[in-house]
Amino acid sequence: MTDRQWQETPSIFKGTNYHGIEYLRNKDSTFYMKTCGVQRCLPGYFYSPEAREGYHLRVVLSGKGVLQVQGQEYHIHDGQMFLLKEGEYTFYQADMEEPWYYTWITYCGEHAGRYMQYAGFTDGVYVRDCNIASADFFTIVKEILERPHLNVSSEFYRMSLAIRFLSLAIESWEMSNESPRQNSDMTVDEYVDYAVRFMKSNYSGIKVSDVADYIGINRTYMSAIFKKKMYMSPREYLMQVRMSKSQELLLKTDVPIFVIAKEVGYDDQLAFSKMFRKRYGLSPEQYRKKHQDEHSAQ
Repeated sequence: MTDRQWQETPSIFKGTNYHGIEYLRNKDSTFYMKTCGVQRCLPGYFYSPEAREGYHLRVVLSGKGVLQVQGQEYHIHDGQMFLLKEGEYTFYQADMEEPWYYTWITYCGEHAGRYMQYAGFTDGVYVRDCNIASADFFTIVKEILERPHLNVSSEFYRMSLAIRFLSLAIESWEMSNESPRQNSDMTVDEYVDYAVRFMKSNYSGIKVSDVADYIGINRTYMSAIFKKKMYMSPREYLMQVRMSKSQELLLKTDVPIFVIAKEVGYDDQLAFSKMFRKRYGLSPEQYRKKHQDEHSAQ
């Protein structure tokens, strides 16, 4: 590309086998996208060893190639992703017979390295399997490339997609058997608070496993930290929320018992009545009548 061409298209670089865009302005020093694109490499095409700025996350769509970094050589193929880390000398080359075709986004900023760890690229890790269809990553980059306009709305749109790309990479890592799924900045108290709010809002149709899935942590781990803070298990707390809600409905409404039972997560009215009696010493009907009689006598 000549200097004249670059001046005419300052945000786009495009050729026969590649298409990319460069983020022109850095509006946030903590985390931002610098470049992204797709490239169908020619046989044996390589990038000379050098230390690069930012973290270059590449997803291989087809073909294969080799990456050399820190004295190690990695043979990479379609369905995998690899990371070029900031400041580390790397060399990578397309295979002579099945050259790779990949898509990528380059992330910069003081938080970029930490976010890459969330995606499984901890110290010494440069390559891992992609547990999400590589075409999903390609679609995101394609949308970015279709929105190169130099205006504020397009900048925010591109950044949202770049974050989505990283989110997919993190989700892919969380789906692997190697991920502990405890790789966020959330504290134990925050996890429990999220669980409590979720149960209070969705008590009628959820199980404890749904709560863990919503938060994004292992059920066993969630139960342990929940019991430590709340002095009861998540199951016991969910039951308490349901009974408390049913108590409120019995006292403040004339809704039939079977409707209240369904409202708090019981398809079987008898099972609901049994649990209610166990907690309050009276059946739902007796409980409602007792409090109605007390109110009439006042």
